[in-house]
This record gives sequence, C-alpha cells and structure tokens, in this order.
Amino acid sequence: MSIFERAFGAMAIAFAVTAGSAQTSGTNVRSQTIDVHSTTVANDTDVPAIVFNHLVAIPEAGDLQIRFGRTKLADGCTLRLTSLKDGHQQHLNATSLSQWQHHSAWFNGPMVHVELLAPAQSGRSHLTIEAARWTVAGTDVERSICGNTDDRIPSSDPRAARHWPVGCTMWLIDDAANSFLSAGHCMDEGVSGHVAQFNVPLSNGDGSVNHPGPEDQYPIDPESLQFGYVEIGNDWAYLGCFPNSETGLTAYQAQGASYMLADAPDQVSDQDITIIGYGTTSSPISPTWNQVQKTHTGPYAILDGTVLGYQTDTTGGNSGSAVLDEATGLAIGIHTNAGCSSTGGFNHGCAIHHADLQYALANPQGVCIPNVLQLTFPDGRPEILPPGTHTMDFVLEAGEEAPLPDSIEVGVSIDGSPMQWTAPASIGDDMWRHTWTELACEQTIAWQVRATGDEGTHVIWPLPASIDSWPLHVGEFVQTIILDTSFAGGIPVQWAADGLWHGSSGGCAPSDSCETSASAYFGQAGECDYDTGGAVTGTLTSPAVSLDGIGGDMVVRICMALETENSPNYDVSLLLVNGVTAHEFGDTSGWETIDVPLTSISGQSVQLGLQFDSGDYLYNDYTGWHVASVQIIAQETQCDSCVGDITGDGEVGANDILSLIAQWGQGDGPADLDGDGMVGASDLLIVLAGWGEC
Repeated sequence: MSIFERAFGAMAIAFAVTAGSAQTSGTNVRSQTIDVHSTTVANDTDVPAIVFNHLVAIPEAGDLQIRFGRTKLADGCTLRLTSLKDGHQQHLNATSLSQWQHHSAWFNGPMVHVELLAPAQSGRSHLTIEAARWTVAGTDVERSICGNTDDRIPSSDPRAARHWPVGCTMWLIDDAANSFLSAGHCMDEGVSGHVAQFNVPLSNGDGSVNHPGPEDQYPIDPESLQFGYVEIGNDWAYLGCFPNSETGLTAYQAQGASYMLADAPDQVSDQDITIIGYGTTSSPISPTWNQVQKTHTGPYAILDGTVLGYQTDTTGGNSGSAVLDEATGLAIGIHTNAGCSSTGGFNHGCAIHHADLQYALANPQGVCIPNVLQLTFPDGRPEILPPGTHTMDFVLEAGEEAPLPDSIEVGVSIDGSPMQWTAPASIGDDMWRHTWTELACEQTIAWQVRATGDEGTHVIWPLPASIDSWPLHVGEFVQTIILDTSFAGGIPVQWAADGLWHGSSGGCAPSDSCETSASAYFGQAGECDYDTGGAVTGTLTSPAVSLDGIGGDMVVRICMALETENSPNYDVSLLLVNGVTAHEFGDTSGWETIDVPLTSISGQSVQLGLQFDSGDYLYNDYTGWHVASVQIIAQETQCDSCVGDITGDGEVGANDILSLIAQWGQGDGPADLDGDGMVGASDLLIVLAGWGEC
C-alpha cells in the first residue's frame, strides 16, 4: 500500500467528512538530454576571456532549467547563464554550482545562453551540459473552494515562496536560521534542483507560469530536509535554502520578514484562518493568477489532535502554505489537503505542535543549523590528553549574535556523572581558556560548551543539538608505525605498480612538497597528465604487513597531491585495504597529508592498494596522482605505561629530555607524546609532569 493510500485510509476512519487530495499543483516536468562537453579549457592570456559558450534551445519549452554534469570550475571561473527571452542572468562559481546541485535557476523562454568566463591566467576547467527540463501545466487538479465562488485575491506577502518545480508553497519562519516550513508530501520525491521563488510575477494569458529573476530564487539544501508524510495531521517539512547566487543574501535577509510560530493552536472559538499560497486557478478566475501568490480568510472549524480544519479557499499549489490564526497573528499549522466543496466540508492541515515536527525544529540539519555564535579551537579540539592538568583554548565569536561573556560555560561529565558547568577564563581577543584538572587514566569524560547570544538565543555545542557530547580519552597516546614507505627514491621493489604508476622525480608535481619532490606518480611524465586517448586504470600495491602483536586503532597516513576532473564516478582514486575499498580521495590543494582510519580489518595482515580509474577517455588532461609517502600507524591510549618515558627505562628523567631534544621539531616519533604530529613544547610539559620513577 502506498503512502497516499495509507493517508486516505486513515482519514476515512478519522473523519465523517471526506478530505481531498494533497494539494500540489499537478505541474508536469519534462526533460531532454543535451550532453554537450567542453574540452578542458583555460585562459592563458592576461585579460579575462570567455573560454566556452553554448546555446541551449528547446523550442517547445516555455521555461528552462539547465542541469550540468561533469563540471569543474577553476578558481575565479564563473558560469554565466542568460535567458534570451528577458535577459535574466545567473552567475555560478564552483561553490554556488555545488549548492544548486549542478542545476541552474529557472529561466523564462525556450533558450538559455551558457558561457564559461575565465580570469586572466586561469587554471583548467571543463563543463558538461547534461540536460534541460521544463514544466507543463497539469490537468484535473482538485479544487477546494469553500462555497460557490473562489474568493482568493492576489497578495504580496514577502514571507511566502513558490516551491518549484513541484508546485507547492513554502514559508519563512522565525527560528534561529530563518528556515522554511512546508508540506511533507511536497518533498516525497526529493528536492534536488528545487528552488524557493519569491516575488513571482503574473502568469501568461494561457496560465503558463513566469519566473522571477535568479536574484529571487534560492536552492533548497537537501541536507537540511526533514519531513513526515503519513496521513492528514502528520504531513510536514522543515528545510532551508542556500544564499542567493546573485546577491549573496539569504531569503530572510532579502525578504526581511518571517512567520512567528505558535506553540500550539488555540481551540476553535470563532477565529478566522488565512491561507497565503501559490494555488492554481480555473475559469472564471484570470489565468494570469495561476500559481502566483493569492490569499483568502475563512472560518476556523476543527482542531482534532494535530489535524486542523477550516473553510478557507485553496487549490492545488497551496500545499505547504502557512495556516495563520487571524486572532493571534501566529502560524498554527501547515496546509496540506483539500476537502471543501460548494456544499460544505473543510480544507485541512497539520498542526504546528506535531511531535515529530517539534523534534525536527529542535534538531536542525544542514543550513538550518543556526549561525548564531562561532566556536573554534585554534589548537584543535582535544580528543586525547595524558593524565594530569591541562588547558584548552577556544575562540567564541559573533555570528548573527554576539556572545554574552557571562553566559559562556564548559560542561564536563566524568564517568557518567551529571554535567558540571564552569566558566572559562578570558584571555582576550574573543579567546577563552578552560582547565582540565587532575585527569586520570581510564576516566570516561564527555564535555560540551554553551553560551547565549545578545538577542537571547541559547547555543550548545556539539551542534546541531545538545543530545550528544564530545568524548575525551585520558592516557598516554602511543603510536606504532608498522609500515613506513617513502617514494623519494622511486617505487620500492616490495611494492607492485601497474597502469601509469611509476617513480617520478617531481617534474609534474606541485611546487610545495611533502619533504621531497619525488613521488610515486600516476600519470605521464612528459605530458603531466593521464590522457592517453582511452580510459586508464592502475594500482600501486604495498607488501602485506603482519599485524601480529599490534593493538589499538590503525590509520593510513598518506602525503599526496591529486588533480583530476573531480566528478562523481570518474577519475576515481581509492584506498584499498586487503582488496576492499576503504576510502575515496578527492582533489587536494597542492600536497596534503591525509589520515584514513581503518575501522575493520579481517585477518592477520594488511595490504594497501592505491587504485586510480579514469572511467572513460574524457577530461583526462589533469595532472593526476602523486604520492610521496605511505604509513600505517597503530594508535592507542595506554594507562599501564609510564607517561613521558620516551626511552622505555621505567623512569621519566634526563634521558627522556635528551631524547626529546634530539627529536625536536620532528613528527610521529616516540617523543611525540601528545600525538599532534610534531615534537615540541607540549611534549616537554608531559615529560616534566611525569618526572620520576614509574
């Protein structure tokens, strides 16, 4: 049985009246494959240039949205899209293209010109125009007019948006991030490429829609979406949008208003309900009002659990609208379903106090997580500390609000005890210092940070909610290197290499280095790419390393540089562990050291493989993969050893100081007691704290 069938089965039991369908607009979305590929392009001149352009034309379309496929935009490069009908333009860089899930805004007319703009001396880019889609008005959309006439009139409420292309309504709310609410059934097929549109213009004389300019369109963040859709009264969605690609503003910043939410609806007592949304129209209503914003006010009729009923006119496209109590001015629910007719009945919605909706509002995701205050740890957030007393510095800065200094606290729970909150010490420049006092091995520690903004918003970290804490492990951090390979002298004989893997002197590598410019390289030394004219693949395989007697967690540490087309399913760069994929690498910005945890290893040995697969022959003229070194490191926290005993003689003393000085400034050696990758002052403090016999 489908969700749709279950919803109406439940309604038949719950109500004597017959509720109508969920009120999307019935808009049909059509698509056509384009499959246009640029070459890999760059601008090697000293002035900006258009390095690629293409006209997308779908003669039968009244509007267009472009979907991009395998696309990589170098720093400073921009896509410019222009509607030939009205000149509306959108500009997308690498960040905003990702936020739009590789889709464009919706444009009016059947033709959109796509250009790739590159600054002087730009890096390499490529572009694939994968498809275009357009909308066609649906048919047989159920009306839910309460009485004989459609009494809705045009409106211009800045808080309500058209959700396109699904054909619903969504609205800004007064949560900390000024997110949106809508109906769950509007999200049932996902929201990739969906947008919130404000300031929607009148439709055409035949009822076909017009779109506002890209400056009034906002891409929905799929990571933010939380929704429920089971039955009437359990049909809600909480979601957010990325900032606008043209203005950089959020929807709330641009619109300047949001609905205030009631804690729960008041009981029915002669109130009126207002619905503002983007419903469809039919004769005798003007087709220019079709799927543009309209409003009507009618009697409040039902509150049954989380089911609302009212005699306010709606049609398809109103799903997701705010249910506004005129007596209080507060939004008490989300409109979802038809039910009115010329002879009676009620339209229906989901009440704002629905438990799952309230839980979602308390636990936002994606862009709905508020940017009220900004917490950072300049020296890294501690996860492992040796026994003793230590300090932790953090920075708490203003986001949308400024922190109230007296509200800042750190909470610590030891071995499951209630969280104890203490105020950190101010050390200036928005920086605070917390002191961990007399930590002991084998303690189980959980901790949080909390503060209040100057507008009264309470924030607790870890985000998004206070249901979890950060863990802190106490003990001596011990690292055992069980594989340590440098490719400075080429590929060792114990390693196997096929495909384009070979030892390189570094001529194709980035200018910065991992202590050496030489590396193992997947690519062609002469051309500095892996473009052989066909698909290429190859694996660099380590010897098998015994795990006998090795304890603790293991990580693979790789110093590498990777430049590919950076598109899903193409130019895939994998770490294999005993033949099984453990990690997929993305492009790096020059040389980077990357740690990959090995969470599950079966057997008594471990063997690594670095596997590259281009997938096809397209866009293979990037630099490829350089690997300078590979390590396998076993890491564990020990409580039965002598903290600070670098030499292993059972005593912390002068010999350990000498050993530490000899390793000063180096990484990953026995003297790196705190595991931060560098022997330095913090390790010296650990030795001094553990001074004496063990």
